[in-house]
Amino acid sequence: MYLVITFLEQMEGTERAIRRLREFGIPEPLVVRARSAAAALSAEVPIFAGLRSLALGADEDRVVLVSVLPSASAEEVERLVQRVQLEMDADDPPMGRLVALPVIAAPTHRRS
Repeated sequence: MYLVITFLEQMEGTERAIRRLREFGIPEPLVVRARSAAAALSAEVPIFAGLRSLALGADEDRVVLVSVLPSASAEEVERLVQRVQLEMDADDPPMGRLVALPVIAAPTHRRS
């Protein structure tokens, strides 16, 4: 089992990224809105100091897509990540980054 995390550069590309993941067989992702460290820190910079302008683009929200990929070999997942990343890099501007991490999961017990 692998945890597939997609870091999108722009919120506008969320729908296209979800479609792309589906096309490559990556299950329905959980969509998480995120804020960069620069954005979090810039909120604490005093406005009167004029320093907030140094963190240009820091107020932009980011999107992280999280999917769980069921059993697959490491080689299959590596090839899949490379294929999807090539597609994301071909976009103008590039869509973002994709990573896959192995997951140790507890067995699921269904209640009757």
